[in-house]
Amino acid sequence: MRFTVLPCKSSGLTNPWQFRRGASCGLKSHSSHPLIDVVSKLILFCVIAFGGLCGVAQAQTTAAEFIKRGKELLEQKQYYAAGQAFDAAVKLDPSSAEAYCFRGKLQLDRDKGNADLDKAIELKPDYAEAYYERGLNKDLANDQAAALRDYNKAIELNSHFFDAYRTRAVLYLLQRKDALAIADYTRMIELKPDGESYYMRGNSYLEIGQDAKAIVDLTRSIQLDPTYYWSYMQRAKAYRHLNNFKLAQADEMKAAQIGPPK
Repeated sequence: MRFTVLPCKSSGLTNPWQFRRGASCGLKSHSSHPLIDVVSKLILFCVIAFGGLCGVAQAQTTAAEFIKRGKELLEQKQYYAAGQAFDAAVKLDPSSAEAYCFRGKLQLDRDKGNADLDKAIELKPDYAEAYYERGLNKDLANDQAAALRDYNKAIELNSHFFDAYRTRAVLYLLQRKDALAIADYTRMIELKPDGESYYMRGNSYLEIGQDAKAIVDLTRSIQLDPTYYWSYMQRAKAYRHLNNFKLAQADEMKAAQIGPPK
């Protein structure tokens, strides 16, 4: 027994997958056997199912490509185009927490942004970045309690989250929780011991009136980055608080030579 595939022209079939033995298109049997219909339908079912799975995979890949492109546009500061890319990713893959998170952080409407970030967290409850971004939104809305909860959660989920420590430290300073702020800045130095990190803790010491400690950190900042304008300016301020005007003037002259950041 054997069968051949014939070209389909005008069989009158309403379903292109509807085959009949002896029909003018499809499978033409040269000898009848009851298993032919079963085998044919099984093959066709597998083809259709495989095609459907390929379509889903293609949609997922396309969404991932939009997310990748959106991140590239973000780095180029093309925020509107990046937002469009993330919006396309959400529409292609509504289950993507990453797509919702990045679209949310770019939303001009704060409520829409929070809704996207809420959705990202719903889809991925351990998504530290989404908690951090929602915390920023709450912070900007002057909801410090809600912002602090989200910063805390972001750090709980990712103990190396440098930016979350930084924003939480600023919030602590605003709330006059000086020791907690300094602890966060110290953690930042552990994570990234560069001139900027030492500057931030030194500047915080200056803000809370601990001028001697400020000078120590700002001096270390200058050692790590001798071109950092603000380290000289803030150290000069600390020197003035301690009535060390000669050193203050030297720092101010050095800062003037460097010039403020553009």
